[in-house]
Amino acid sequence: MSSQVVLHTAQLVRLTLISRVEEISEDLFDVQPSPFNNTIRWNIGHIIATLDRIVFNRVFQTSMLPAGFSDYYKNGTKPSDWANIPHSKDELLGLLKQQFSDLTEKCTDKLDEPLPEPVQIRVHTFSTVAELIGYAFVHETVHSTTIANYNKLVSVQ
Repeated sequence: MSSQVVLHTAQLVRLTLISRVEEISEDLFDVQPSPFNNTIRWNIGHIIATLDRIVFNRVFQTSMLPAGFSDYYKNGTKPSDWANIPHSKDELLGLLKQQFSDLTEKCTDKLDEPLPEPVQIRVHTFSTVAELIGYAFVHETVHSTTIANYNKLVSVQ
């Protein structure tokens, strides 16, 4: 399978997420369905922060996100710890779109390049840029589904 398929699949996943987020009222972004620790807003931010960490930090040793963004959405964080609402729906949508643009611009010609060192995430080992991108978008699909499910739950509360 061509590594370009990874970017095509990633594009489908990201466009699906963007469409889903656009359809959800921002009034529902901060409703926390019981018994979960997080919200729609947190899941969107977590997707953005995780792709940045997995791909941009590991491949290019840089972040493409505003300073402090990931502090709100990294593993182990939750909205009940926030002093204020960190990022609006429009800001998150803008970041989702810009991030995918940055990904294609920076990674299209590097998909098959070996990483300087293999990357271990849990029990998985990744050796190329394409493999990291594939993993990041599997993660995105999980959280996109969570967003859809949270939307159903909070829409009936």
